[in-house]
Amino acid sequence: MANAQVRDLFAEFEEALSSSSVEFLSSSAAGISSSLSEPVSSSSALPVSSSETAVMSSSAAVPAVSSSSVAPPVSSSSIIEISSSSVIPADSSVFSSSSDVLAADSLNAPDSSVTEMPADSAAVPVTASSSSAEVPAIAAVSSSSSQISLSSSSISRRDLLGPVKVSRVHGIDEMKGRYKSPKKALFMSLLVPGSGQLYVGGSKFNYARGGIYLALEASLWGGWYYYSVHKYNAQVSRYEKFAKQKFSAGWYEKKMHDLYYQLDDSDAESKFTERYLSDRESYCKSIYGSATISNCYNKNTTFGNDESHTDRFDTVALEKTLHNMSFSDPGLYYQLIAGGNYVLGWMDVTDETTVPGLGLSGSSEIVALGQSANQKTYRKMRDKATDYAGMQAWFFGGLILNHLVSAIDAAFTANAHNKELYEEDLSWYDRLNFRSDFTVIDGVNASIQAFWSF
Repeated sequence: MANAQVRDLFAEFEEALSSSSVEFLSSSAAGISSSLSEPVSSSSALPVSSSETAVMSSSAAVPAVSSSSVAPPVSSSSIIEISSSSVIPADSSVFSSSSDVLAADSLNAPDSSVTEMPADSAAVPVTASSSSAEVPAIAAVSSSSSQISLSSSSISRRDLLGPVKVSRVHGIDEMKGRYKSPKKALFMSLLVPGSGQLYVGGSKFNYARGGIYLALEASLWGGWYYYSVHKYNAQVSRYEKFAKQKFSAGWYEKKMHDLYYQLDDSDAESKFTERYLSDRESYCKSIYGSATISNCYNKNTTFGNDESHTDRFDTVALEKTLHNMSFSDPGLYYQLIAGGNYVLGWMDVTDETTVPGLGLSGSSEIVALGQSANQKTYRKMRDKATDYAGMQAWFFGGLILNHLVSAIDAAFTANAHNKELYEEDLSWYDRLNFRSDFTVIDGVNASIQAFWSF
């Protein structure tokens, strides 16, 4: 389309230039003819030898003079010379040179003789008789036979046509978009899901998918924070508060010591320690940081000389005990008291088992020390907090999957975008091709084949 517009512009320029040339040359020729038709006196003429010829520049040739335009006769001694100043306008922009001269041959030339001009110039034939001389006049020059050329500086294209306006041709980059690197799109979405799709762009579908991946990423992080952080911390605070109100470290120490002191042999003591005090060291560490402080834990002797430890705890709720002291590892402590070995510390304990009911003499079965509804509620509260903590595995798994899927999709999206820039999108029926064969050798054979091109 751009080439067609350019051709139209040059056609208009040539047409305007041709019409302007015809008008200018017609007016110039008419002025020259009128000036030459006037009689010239012998006193006003300059002598010219018979060998002189009328010469013009090769760039501004004048056609031959017709016989009908011969000027009135003058005397044989009269000679005329037409200079460039009397015939050709002084403006050098019209003709190619200001030195172009039109000269008439001597009027004393032989009868019916025509002077010859050099080969590189345009000759003007002049006829003469023995009695009189005829001064040729320049005829009007038609637009079809004119050999006078105008300099390009005489009339500019802008003067003829005005400002040239060319339609802008849009390239691929402006029409469909730029080339997008699949690797860059992949790594962008691998870091921030959806950013690769937004980088490719090109269509609303790509932007929509990029927004979906970003929204999914934000939702997964938001869900992780809400359930695995906010809800988990709230649930931990809830069950810790419940334990502080329903559990008593003083009651636990008192009742466990009472049971141990009722044992009458070392074998029973050993079994009791193994079954019900197996995590005693961890319990003491959660309180003091070091299990051996105040003889809370003694590897060789159970509950030996630990009065300084037991005197710290009164038979009151745990929250009152914590007003006077702080635990080294509260999380571990709240974890341990959920076990069955600590049921005697819950203030609502019922069905407490006596030493004979423990079956330490022969049975290997571990018997519950008692029953507590508060401990069961406490366990459920802790289980719910554990569920919140466990949900983070699902959220992180979803985040990883979202990163991978978004990265792969971004790479394919960039590849498809680049194909649309430089390849024609063909429909399924454009890819379907047929081929037929027909032969009459050794019988008539005809076949039609259909195949799919990729």
